[in-house]
Amino acid sequence: MDNDLNEELASRSLELAELSKMSPDDRIARIVWSRLQIDLEKEDSLVYGMQYCISNIYHFIKSQIQESDLTLKALCNCEELIKNLGWSTAEVFSVDHSKTVFIDYIKEVVAMYTDTRQNHCEDAQCILAVNMIHMVIQDIEYVMDKSPAQKERLLSALKIAADLRNQMLIIFGFQSSTPETE
Repeated sequence: MDNDLNEELASRSLELAELSKMSPDDRIARIVWSRLQIDLEKEDSLVYGMQYCISNIYHFIKSQIQESDLTLKALCNCEELIKNLGWSTAEVFSVDHSKTVFIDYIKEVVAMYTDTRQNHCEDAQCILAVNMIHMVIQDIEYVMDKSPAQKERLLSALKIAADLRNQMLIIFGFQSSTPETE
């Protein structure tokens, strides 16, 4: 038992050392992302996880990001992705945990640190949303690899998810809207 405890403490020490080297927004996003993964693992459902992420991305963009042509297109892509995966948009969007994920969880983490400011919280929210769409993309790819019969049907969903990711990167300011020339 002492050995298990020592291993756990050593593991936590490494994790804390890694977190201390991160910028505040990355640290916040990493801690909240770990908490989300624990929440999703409790459900133990690939479909639930994908729906959870798409719904929360949709509600986050709709409620927290200033409306523009690009945000409206991103919201449409969320809807299109859900339909393409064979789900009901009304059912998926009825489950909205975006306030919990993007506000409450972040507030809890921020309360633990003294080096965070409002812009760190906003950046952490965007990092979390991007992590969510990356998880959706990985899940679609996983299903495509495990079920070749589904591959053709899921190719369009994968393209929609990739387009959504690219739109989010531009909306959140992580990527310019015009390709850079060399």
